[in-house]
Amino acid sequence: DTKVFACFTTFFLPCRKCVLEWEEPHDSALYCVRSDGNHMLASGSSYYGVVRLWDKRQSRCLQSFSLSSPTSSPVYCLRFNTTHLYAALASTLHVLDFTAP
Repeated sequence: DTKVFACFTTFFLPCRKCVLEWEEPHDSALYCVRSDGNHMLASGSSYYGVVRLWDKRQSRCLQSFSLSSPTSSPVYCLRFNTTHLYAALASTLHVLDFTAP
């Protein structure tokens, strides 16, 4: 029985210590991770087009988005800022608008 453990970590380089670790809740491999340069991270999973938003100061996922697609696809690339998130799947580009009510 093999289990995949998907996570990413932040290290403090001067002392080479792990500062915080984020674990993908469903243990699917991560295809991409992107930072906004401040406190937010976004990760794209290898299954079902799932994008997760994380706060670097916390170890749990803040929000998850399942991007609809005709077939199951990894999130190959993503970019985001405070108002929008762009995610590229196998055959579609998804845009999430955080300003819409």
